Amino acid sequence: MNGIVYAFFGTLFTFLVTTLGACNVFFIRKNVNQNLQCLFLGFAGGVMVAASIWSLLLPGIEKAQENNQISWLITSGGFLLGVALLLLVDYVMKRNFLKNRNSQKNMSLSKKTAMLVMAITVHNIPEGMAVGMAFALAADNVSDANLLSGAIALAIGIGIQNYPEGMAVSLPLLQEGISKKKAFLIGSLSAVVEPVFGVIAAILASMVGVVMPLLLAFAAGTMIYVVVEELIPEAHLGEKENIGTLGFIVGFLVMMILDVALG
Repeated sequence: MNGIVYAFFGTLFTFLVTTLGACNVFFIRKNVNQNLQCLFLGFAGGVMVAASIWSLLLPGIEKAQENNQISWLITSGGFLLGVALLLLVDYVMKRNFLKNRNSQKNMSLSKKTAMLVMAITVHNIPEGMAVGMAFALAADNVSDANLLSGAIALAIGIGIQNYPEGMAVSLPLLQEGISKKKAFLIGSLSAVVEPVFGVIAAILASMVGVVMPLLLAFAAGTMIYVVVEELIPEAHLGEKENIGTLGFIVGFLVMMILDVALG
């Protein structure tokens, strides 16, 4: 049960950061500085890549070996399943976008915003699973401080990413004429799937421990896909092209330092 509780509070944190980002509708009328956003996205990407390795893949390999499973096969299969899922999600969403654009030349802003909300909400599902699995594993192995530090770092990295996502959902809604309260509510709820699926992942792991290596690798695959497909490209859109790269390096180093210092 501790693993489920840990998973809930870990994903609750990432949800609350999204809510904090959505709060900006009450204070600002324009997006945050692009260079600063690129720095945050790069940092989050670095933390998430490092945490995917130390908090998900490596523990998954160790768990598979403890279960007398073929560790490389289980982790590779889970990793590819995670990537395949998000490839399918992206394909379906892009297909729907093209269909709407072709059927209506002047695609309404409301449809574009609805697709943005849907995209962010869908991509929050594997993020919640990753954090939930990391905290569930840490709770099951309380003697290993590396797992807990890795889970915390992963939650921080995803939280940093979720802050601009909360704004990315709520601000366009505000520009459409939707009230600030409603825009804030929609922006906040776009991340409510994180604690839901984080807890579900933790429950599955506690019920069937033999599948934990597969689930950990699955979460890692989704994390790496999100970083490479979304965070890294977005982190290089600022005026200073290398600021996202520097943020990535700092994030990766922070995760490494946490892992070593708390290990």
